[in-house]
Amino acid sequence: MSRSSRPSKRRGCWLLALCFPLAIQAAIPDDFAYRFALTTDGSSAAWRVELSPAIYAVSPPAHRLRDIIVVNAQGRQVPFGPLPPTAPRAQAFMLKTVLLPLPSNDPGHNDSVRIQRNSDGAIVIEQPSTSAIAARPGQWLLDAGRPVNLARIEITAAALAGDARFHLSVQASNDLQHWDTRSDENEIVSVRRGTEAFAQRSITLDIDTPARYYRLSLRDGDHAPWDSTQTPDVELHGNTVDTNASEAARQWLDAPTPVASTATDGTDYDYTLPASLPLEAARITLVGSNTLASYRLLDHDGPGDRLLAAGTAVQIGTDADASAPITFAPVRIQHLRLHTDTPLAQPPTLHVAWRPDVFVFLAEGGGPYSLLAGSHAARRGDYPLQAALDRIRPTDAGPAWQLPQARLGPPTTAAGPAALLAPKPPFDWTRLLLWLVLTGGALAVVAMAWSLLRQSRRDGEKH
Repeated sequence: MSRSSRPSKRRGCWLLALCFPLAIQAAIPDDFAYRFALTTDGSSAAWRVELSPAIYAVSPPAHRLRDIIVVNAQGRQVPFGPLPPTAPRAQAFMLKTVLLPLPSNDPGHNDSVRIQRNSDGAIVIEQPSTSAIAARPGQWLLDAGRPVNLARIEITAAALAGDARFHLSVQASNDLQHWDTRSDENEIVSVRRGTEAFAQRSITLDIDTPARYYRLSLRDGDHAPWDSTQTPDVELHGNTVDTNASEAARQWLDAPTPVASTATDGTDYDYTLPASLPLEAARITLVGSNTLASYRLLDHDGPGDRLLAAGTAVQIGTDADASAPITFAPVRIQHLRLHTDTPLAQPPTLHVAWRPDVFVFLAEGGGPYSLLAGSHAARRGDYPLQAALDRIRPTDAGPAWQLPQARLGPPTTAAGPAALLAPKPPFDWTRLLLWLVLTGGALAVVAMAWSLLRQSRRDGEKH
């Protein structure tokens, strides 16, 4: 063997040792209930897999998804586990958008104005036609499209064509209800004298927590050069932080029709999902027109209900409610209970959002590969996948780089539902042997007593 070949062999041995599990329990396909074929297009050293509802349906929450493995064409288990989260990465953010004028603060008109969000989170301002008359607003809203760390708002030169001088304060929010101050009384100036011009069009903000919505407020007594029919152009500058670029996209699911029951303090609506899914948000829509209800959304899986969220649902008119979803910490749930304090003519419609867990496997051995799921006894070992992914990731990869995705096929039977059941305990032969010994000993004692009794009778007859 040449010396030049030794380093490559050492590297190969190192990679094999890297992928060897720290702790592993022997598992074969016969230990698992179902098999899911994995389709891998092209070639790669590793693949990502987003779990489907069918996998959650056969892997009980108590197993924490440790009863799923991937095997190659030879039926041998390959390195497989949850995709490690990526480190947060800050990305520059710039967006051209417009300022939306808020209706007048005149108490005589404010009651008929509604500011809300549509299903995508965009701002919707509803006001009567009489409010469309041009006026001088004192506040403007802008939508960054996503939560961002906004550092600067730049009013375009076109929006300040004439002379102007006024002061703006900026507040930030993620729900259009609770606002935090980010900047106080920034002076905006635009002056033109012949060929000379001076302009101060930037608003510097204090970066705090990311926010999607920003409100610009005019100082009392100041006047901006825009009326309520104008939407001045602005540029937003800041950054966004992607906490996990490899995270799966949120998916929405319509919960089946609930079972309603009357409670002592209201009505309970019980919804059953097709599997115990990792839920993280919900949207509640009332059926009918002009109705509202206070509600509590509960995790109804365990013996005691656990509160997920509470609030008030409102339905005005017959159009579908565009209320924003309620969010909560991700948790696997199959049974949900919606409790309303007042009775409703029809059960509410419940939409739930879940985000699939993402796993990764190394392409060890030949394909095709299969995912095996659902086992009472078999468990997956722990593999140091992060070290392997660090070697696989290209040096020039950007923040959006991901492994290619392996697609899951429909489930087919492996060992069947029996693999999910606890095996029958083996027959306890020691107990049987103990009883036989005890019974034999008792019979021996009886035989000895009987023999002694007969012997004593013979001795008595002789005397």
